[in-house]
Amino acid sequence: MDVTVKINGFCASGGHINLTATVGSKSRNFTLNKSDFQLEPEDYETALVIILRNFVKESGLTNWAQIKTDIEGKVFKL
Repeated sequence: MDVTVKINGFCASGGHINLTATVGSKSRNFTLNKSDFQLEPEDYETALVIILRNFVKESGLTNWAQIKTDIEGKVFKL
């Protein structure tokens, strides 16, 4: 599934960003603040699964040997 993001603008103070995310024919507007981009320790597992899933899909990896080699050779940022 592909997601496209359009940045619609920022608030005057720079603390918020307004964007539109589109998946297929469905779009949704978001207003996010800087704290939305921070992870709490209890969110690490969920974030890691999403990051790894995305990496495997974007890399076109198709078997466990490829996945193991490429994941172990990369540093991921949470």
